[in-house]
Amino acid sequence: TTEPVDTPEQLLAIVDIYRARWRIEEFFKALKTGCEFERKQLESYDALVNALAVYAPIAWRLLHLRAETSRAPTAPASSILDADELLVLRKIARKPLPLNPTRRDVLLAIARLGGHLKHNGEPGWQTLGRGWERLIARVEGFRVCADLFTTKDQS
Repeated sequence: TTEPVDTPEQLLAIVDIYRARWRIEEFFKALKTGCEFERKQLESYDALVNALAVYAPIAWRLLHLRAETSRAPTAPASSILDADELLVLRKIARKPLPLNPTRRDVLLAIARLGGHLKHNGEPGWQTLGRGWERLIARVEGFRVCADLFTTKDQS
């Protein structure tokens, strides 16, 4: 580092910076690979900025899903997915989810939607990204339908 490291506090601050670097690298991997940002082949600054505004929150969500699952795999899935996401995932999952799914259960279910095979090790960014895209598209459809029926009932 080129930063001053004259005190224990400065040393700890530098270590924290380097520890955060890995998370930043993973975020960009989620953006580039999971969201397939580079494959968009956008050429103008405005198109790149607009795409980044759309895909950065998705990449963060993928990173959050993977990091939180790694940190506490047996924690309840409701701590990383909302009720609609869990309901829809339960309906479209290729393998039935347990009654009280864990974070690991939903991570693997989402990855399977993206084509992940159990014997291929941990899910990568591509399969996780594809699975997330499929889940969220269906969740949005579910919400639109629910809103239509709610609006229709109120008319």
